[in-house]
Amino acid sequence: MSKKANLYIGRAGHLAVMAELLLRGWNTAIPEVDVGDDIFVVPDSAGDMHRVQVKTAVAKPLKSGYSAQFNISFPQLETQITPDIIYLFAVRLHSRWDAFVVIDREILNAEHSLHGIGSEYKDRLTLRLRFAGARITCGGRDLSQYKNNWTYFPIIDHR
Repeated sequence: MSKKANLYIGRAGHLAVMAELLLRGWNTAIPEVDVGDDIFVVPDSAGDMHRVQVKTAVAKPLKSGYSAQFNISFPQLETQITPDIIYLFAVRLHSRWDAFVVIDREILNAEHSLHGIGSEYKDRLTLRLRFAGARITCGGRDLSQYKNNWTYFPIIDHR
């Protein structure tokens, strides 16, 4: 896939995540300067802010299920900041958004450092998520609990 096509896919995932968060009642903002945060997410009723890093992939079919690959910067993954980053992996399958995998930086970093998920190359970690039915794995680790896990962003009723 061309670099230009990747830019379009990445932006589409970014906007799909923003749309989902807006539908859940959260206000979203794109930072004027991207220094690692793709979206700032804030409930209107409070000043609690979440930092969100969106990664997008078009899924590739497998004999059983499909896979999606994501690249993450090690400096971002290993650096704790306040508020901490929440990764949101957007997966496109057969012309639709199939899954959003929501996992915070601390948990993802622990999965890599303690359980060896992903593969390292220079300053990035490559994650290959495998989807089979309701199950998601990476390097043999079960990450199913993070599929469409919107616990950080519960629905806010603005009525």
